[in-house]
Amino acid sequence: MTEPLVTAMVSTYASERYLRGCLDDLLAQTLADRLEIVVIDACSPQREGEIVRAYQQRHANIRYLRTETRECTSAAFNRATAMARAPFLTTANTDDRHHPEFLARTVAVLEQRPVGLVYADTAINTIDNETWANTTATKRFLWPDYTPARALSCCLFGAQPVWRRDLHESAGAWSTEWRIANDQDMFLRLARAGGAVRLAEVLGLFLQRPDSNAGSARQASVVAEACAVMREHRRAWALDEIVPGAIANGPFAEAAAWFELGNLCALGPYTDAQSALDCYRAAMGLPLRGDEAHRVQQAFATNSACILAAAGAPDAAARAFALAAPSASREHNLALARQATPPSLRAFRFVELEHEVVRQSRLAAGVTVDARGQVHATASTEQRPWDVFEGPNGVPWQRPRQALASVP
Repeated sequence: MTEPLVTAMVSTYASERYLRGCLDDLLAQTLADRLEIVVIDACSPQREGEIVRAYQQRHANIRYLRTETRECTSAAFNRATAMARAPFLTTANTDDRHHPEFLARTVAVLEQRPVGLVYADTAINTIDNETWANTTATKRFLWPDYTPARALSCCLFGAQPVWRRDLHESAGAWSTEWRIANDQDMFLRLARAGGAVRLAEVLGLFLQRPDSNAGSARQASVVAEACAVMREHRRAWALDEIVPGAIANGPFAEAAAWFELGNLCALGPYTDAQSALDCYRAAMGLPLRGDEAHRVQQAFATNSACILAAAGAPDAAARAFALAAPSASREHNLALARQATPPSLRAFRFVELEHEVVRQSRLAAGVTVDARGQVHATASTEQRPWDVFEGPNGVPWQRPRQALASVP
């Protein structure tokens, strides 16, 4: 085998029914001659070891390690990362599958763009061991293009990103603190360390099943841990990492950035009202004067009142709303606050502070790969990070009849 270009890390526990299909899928990649497969068997009670050893007799690029005791996926991926010989890494869940050009196209992006992590869209299937060629999937995840704020709003990387191995020098190891959202935590740290970009093509299959680690049968636990991961990262990233230029452009630019992050915390799918209030208070503490100070005070009164009203504190909300200038938005919010059952935060009209650094932070573009293997940027779009993205919930999809051109 030539020097590997990509290492696919496979963690398996009680996954015998998927493992053959997983290995066949990876070996069918057009980049298979430059692929290393590292399988970590977390002391599974099933026969994964027999399966892998049979494949190893025919494929020298497969490596296998069985642990003495059961380990979480983070521990398994830390072992695989340490064993990996290739400069690029990806996780390969045993039940997920890929387009044959998945690795060739994602690696082309990493080789041609100064970015640390690339992620693509995935089709959603519900039948075990379907392949790309025979899938019955009719929906797909359509992820947003990357900005730091969007990454801190929703889980936009999916389950199949590819990244540079050397990013772990700054991003660190997989955290064993998180048992469900450990991948989201790791991908956020990798994106923070090296940036990320979306490859605007459907290149994978995601098996949606209730009994998976993050399946619908564990929805409450999944959401709770994802919220905790998001909260940790929102508080750890510097403000000008999320809104570049926020600090350098003066107090009002910084205030606008704090309100952008606060609104993200309040209105995004992983709501954190306390963090939102902390952001608004940070803006209030800046040395502002005149009209700029007035605008921040008005925004603080309105947005904090909305949070109080949604939390079921109508008297405190009314006192805060009284500090806001009369407007159609204030009347709308007051009417909602007077309802017997408080509505969701998204029903209220929050104030945004307009500033060019905020607008620039909302601009994002993805990439595509042409038939010659050249990477091109897609059109740039502007979107508020807390706006609802239909794609992460699945949108209609039909498998293209014409195959993607192979990357040379």
